Amino acid sequence: MLYWLGAFALTWLFRIPEPFVFNVNQTIASVWGIALLIATLGFSQWLYAQVAIHEERPFNLVGTPIFIIGNSLGETLAFLLVFKCGAAIGTWLVNLVGLTGIPFHLLVFGSGFFTFLIYGGAIHGLFWMRIFPPHFREDEWARRIRKFRLWSESALSFSWCLTFYVFEDFWSVVFFHAIVDTVLMLRVRPRIFRFASQGVSSGPLKLV
Repeated sequence: MLYWLGAFALTWLFRIPEPFVFNVNQTIASVWGIALLIATLGFSQWLYAQVAIHEERPFNLVGTPIFIIGNSLGETLAFLLVFKCGAAIGTWLVNLVGLTGIPFHLLVFGSGFFTFLIYGGAIHGLFWMRIFPPHFREDEWARRIRKFRLWSESALSFSWCLTFYVFEDFWSVVFFHAIVDTVLMLRVRPRIFRFASQGVSSGPLKLV
C-alpha cells in the first residue's frame, strides 16, 4: 500500500495532468491504438495463463478486489511517472543536439520506453516476485512458452507507453492493467491482503 500511496503522492507533488483528463475516446477513435492494446494484452495474458499455477491455493476473496483496484491505479501512476521522467530526460538530450520532427519524437519516446522497461523489470524482480509465491509450471511446454514472455511483456509495455505518449491517455492503461491484475489473482491466488487467523488460541486476525 505504501508503494501505491507513494505513486499518488508523487503524482500530486509534480502535478501530473493525465489522471485528471479522460482521453480514452482518443485512443478508441484511433482504431490502431485500441487494437494494439488489445492484441498485446491478449498475447501476453494467453502466455501467462499457460505457465502460471495456483497450486490449489483458495481464491482470495478479500485480497483480489483490493489488489486489482489498488494496483491498477497505483502502479499505473508509477508507470506514468517513470515514463514521463524518461521522456523528460530524452527531451533535454535531444534539445541539446537540436533535433526536431520525427527524430525528436522517436528519441523522446524511446527514452521514456527504455526507462519504463528498466523500472518494470526492477519492480517485478525485486519487489513483486518476493511477495508472490512461486507460481510457474516447470514442464517442457511451460519452459518453451516462458521463452516468449519477455517479448510479450515488452510488447505490452510498448503499447502502454505509446498510449501515454500519443494520446496522453492514463485511464485506458488503468483498464488494461486491471485485466492483467485480474488474470494474476485468478491464476496465482497470492495470499496478499488476505485476512487469516494466527491460530486457534491466539485470537486476533492479521492481514497478510
